[in-house]
Amino acid sequence: MTVRQSLHKHRLLLSLLGLLCLNICPLSAWDRGTVAYGAKLAELSPVLADSVSHLLTSAEHGPRLGLRIVNRMDRRVKNAFLYVGVTNFNGSGVLDFKLSLNLPAAADTVVYIDAPQLAKAPGFYDVRALLFDSGREMGKLEFSFGHDVRQLDHGYAPPADFDSFWSATLDSLAAVPVELEMALDSRRMSDEAEVYRISFTSLHGVRVHGWLTLPVGRDKPVAGLALFPGYSSGRISPAVDYSRRGYATVSIQVRGYGIDQENYPEDNGNYMTIGCERPETYIYREIVCHCLRAARILGQRPEVDSTRIGVVGGSQGGGLSLLVAGLNQDIAAVVANVPFLTDFERSIPMTGAPFRDLLRYIDKNPGSREAVMSTVRYFDTVSLAARIKAPVIVSAGLFDRTCPAPSIYRMFLALGSRDKQVAIYPWLDHGEVGKPFMPVARQWLERRLPPVLE
Repeated sequence: MTVRQSLHKHRLLLSLLGLLCLNICPLSAWDRGTVAYGAKLAELSPVLADSVSHLLTSAEHGPRLGLRIVNRMDRRVKNAFLYVGVTNFNGSGVLDFKLSLNLPAAADTVVYIDAPQLAKAPGFYDVRALLFDSGREMGKLEFSFGHDVRQLDHGYAPPADFDSFWSATLDSLAAVPVELEMALDSRRMSDEAEVYRISFTSLHGVRVHGWLTLPVGRDKPVAGLALFPGYSSGRISPAVDYSRRGYATVSIQVRGYGIDQENYPEDNGNYMTIGCERPETYIYREIVCHCLRAARILGQRPEVDSTRIGVVGGSQGGGLSLLVAGLNQDIAAVVANVPFLTDFERSIPMTGAPFRDLLRYIDKNPGSREAVMSTVRYFDTVSLAARIKAPVIVSAGLFDRTCPAPSIYRMFLALGSRDKQVAIYPWLDHGEVGKPFMPVARQWLERRLPPVLE
């Protein structure tokens, strides 16, 4: 039998919420497990108005947080001590609650705490709850939530010379001959997909390697997908699964992966800081050009409908997909799973590598901060978000501190697309989101960009 306790000082976290008026994907949570760690004498789980995305709408008196406590012992616990701490994604403490409560034997207790201090503080927050019985830990729980996130400030004006910088960069790229080479890979061929090794020349004469796949049995031009890799992801494989579904694809190695190491004399494992004090020398100027050229090459294939090119990627690949869509208005659809290169300024304090590598560089090079932070703005997805008009689907995990949800959501709000969706996974970390998200994204993609027009 559930006991609901009314507490004098504080009632618990999140209440009335529905999916935001923005188009949130109706996804079920990929359950990380909400039982207590440690002794497991009690199970703790959040009670939120939106249990799917953990996004709570605005309330006059702030959000309401709820905890369900299941006493797993066959005896009553008197004066159990419950601590609930709320921090922002930078780790700064926001609220602390300390409560004393009685827990019936083998029963549920739901506690609610109001947080009026957050009434005018939209954002994403972490919650840590600890439960003790006479000093012995009964259980603990960590979870995250978003409050009134539709009101997040996403103002992030690009540099004054942003347009001229990218115009000059694209002119420089166009002046480099493509010199495309293709070789059929008979070992990877199948009855469903043709597979080719490809290479082409990009900015600064760099030779970029990758794969081209084409669906077998096509009788008209098909839609194409350009797939971009994650940061330092190593060897890539041809995207034959997409060609089995009817798409032509190109997948490229953007930074010395696999067979093209000889083209990159600098460190290929941690390249985040290469040339970071000037936009003209920053490594991502070159990488973005590789991706732009790959999408262009795909669209020029006679087997491909040049008006229906999509871009797909996760982490760094997700960020690159957004940047390409912002610089090439012909892109027809964007899938960006937990996109990196997003909201540098706000992300850097929240994360570890590779964002944090920029802070290490600044620490080692006194006086470089202003130059570095100015440079990265030219390669920030937020700087280009308003220019992206193609349909977009993005994802974020609330446990992700590599590409944090507050930054991704701000970019999402700034997108110029009228057809945009965000999938929030409250229990997942950076490397875990793709498993539930990509099947959803593929279905979304087939509706917006079917392989063949009927």
